[in-house]
Amino acid sequence: MPTSHRTDVREETHEIVVIGAGMAGLMAATTLAERDVVVLEASDRAGGRVDTVRRGDYWINVGTQFTEGTGPLIDALHRHQVPMGTLEGKSVALHLSGEQVDTSNPFALMFKSKMTWRDRFGLALVGSRILANVPFLEMSEDNRWANRVRAKLDRRRADFVLRGVSSELTHEMVRSWSGQWMGCEPEETAARQFVFSMGILLTDPEKVPNLTLPQGGNQTLTDILAEDLGDRIRLSSPVSSVRWTADGVVVDYRDADGPVRIRAYRAIVAVPADIAVRIMPGLPAEYRTALEAIRYGRYVVVGFFTHEDGVPQRWDDHLAVSTPGRSFQAIFNHAAAVRRGGVRKPGGALACFAGGGEADRLFELTDEEIVARFTADLLDVYPELEGKVDAGILRRHPRVVPFWGPGGRASLETLKHNLGPVHLAGDYQLDMPSLADAAASGEQAAQRVLASLMPN
Repeated sequence: MPTSHRTDVREETHEIVVIGAGMAGLMAATTLAERDVVVLEASDRAGGRVDTVRRGDYWINVGTQFTEGTGPLIDALHRHQVPMGTLEGKSVALHLSGEQVDTSNPFALMFKSKMTWRDRFGLALVGSRILANVPFLEMSEDNRWANRVRAKLDRRRADFVLRGVSSELTHEMVRSWSGQWMGCEPEETAARQFVFSMGILLTDPEKVPNLTLPQGGNQTLTDILAEDLGDRIRLSSPVSSVRWTADGVVVDYRDADGPVRIRAYRAIVAVPADIAVRIMPGLPAEYRTALEAIRYGRYVVVGFFTHEDGVPQRWDDHLAVSTPGRSFQAIFNHAAAVRRGGVRKPGGALACFAGGGEADRLFELTDEEIVARFTADLLDVYPELEGKVDAGILRRHPRVVPFWGPGGRASLETLKHNLGPVHLAGDYQLDMPSLADAAASGEQAAQRVLASLMPN
């Protein structure tokens, strides 16, 4: 006769449960800190895609790179007195054919680099198509013409910028930029997000408001928020099911001691779209369609701490260097935020990024093979670093920046509405996904929860 095994389920009751301890979840829980709130996180650390490695005077963001925009993220950094290293005056460069050229003026770039006239024409055509649309994306949503341009860009693929371009170099550069800034290929994404991201790349970084690097890296803030929340955060606690009625929520998860069931009045689900679909089997069709329309950029990151002498280096004045044709598509210079003139400190911190299709191919390699390729290419770009580079620090990110295919953004509005007692949060809810948007989304979801709990 078969033996049955009974597994006891521990039951708890709380006012609010937050699922996911990334930036959106942490900000939501912080906003709700005066209430009875618990946070469930599947991994063994809080912070989600925010991940920083520190060494001495320097740090490397091996997850999300920059802090930008305004709103609750910046407010929280100021409130916790986290020093901010500005990137004002720092530019983006292009390393091509052994030369490094500043790209603040993309048209001057064409005549400073070793390009054929076909390459120059192709780059000029791509640049003009991008820059012609950027002003409309920056206009108010009340502007009729701007909304028409946004709608048109939402319906077409990003590779429209390459239409009629025969230059192989231009195609390679556009793919490199798309992988670098969005983690996807131009054919995968609708044009709107691509044009906005490339517009940042092709304009002076001084025009980008509050583009900064917090002292100690992006993880400085998530560490503070997690410490403040203390044992309200439950790590290594993957959620298997979120069910709801008009009266409340039932969340099932598992920790080291076995299965747990939480009954709560409200829940905030702040996890990636595909995980949300998996843990909420009762999703209405329109919500499932909206979440399934969200795709994610992929990245492979290798960070390198360097120990060159304290003399000016070629990369000091650049926040990023694009490197088409390499195993990585860009080098981010985290030390740029602390180089403000005066005596240059020795050493530095560089992060090499590969995104999109290039990341997909790298995922097939071992860690050792990836680090070896990135190290060799970094030394080929900057041979003066020979013997001055520490071992690479590797991260594989199969899911980072959310994006949409043509027409996919049309369903986004659905996700801004709660499912009874369940509220959604994540940077996919806002127009141009970013770390700042994730924080804003979490705070907004928490405010809606608080409003719903107020007595009539």
